[in-house]
Amino acid sequence: MPRWLKRLVVDPGDTTLVQVPRALVASCLVSALDFGLMVLLVEKAGWDPDPAVVVSFLVAGVLQYILCATWVFAATPGNNALGFVAFTALNLIALGITWATVAVMRDRVGVHYTVAKLVAFATAFVWNFLSRKYLLFRTSSR
Repeated sequence: MPRWLKRLVVDPGDTTLVQVPRALVASCLVSALDFGLMVLLVEKAGWDPDPAVVVSFLVAGVLQYILCATWVFAATPGNNALGFVAFTALNLIALGITWATVAVMRDRVGVHYTVAKLVAFATAFVWNFLSRKYLLFRTSSR
């Protein structure tokens, strides 16, 4: 594999131009897991959508951290355990954004929970990328 292709596709992202599309790819993979698990919990396990949204979001967060720490961002927290705790704290804010979006759209507006979750994905993505890039996976030159 040519070095330029390896740098573009395989190596951790070192510029925003590389990081944004990778974050989108990672978010799509994680969102598929999140969405699929949520629907499985509601439709097959009989859960109420509210706790299903929370559980699926948290499970997907583990995969998201792994992708961010190994592929999306070149800089990683010095301590993986502490980094994961900080990542989870930032994810809890995204969880609040997700939960509030779904609850308002479903309960107040009458939108189906799956449509509300899709809107929540887009809203939370903006918070996730910016907070991860500038607070957690930042390089020392920033």
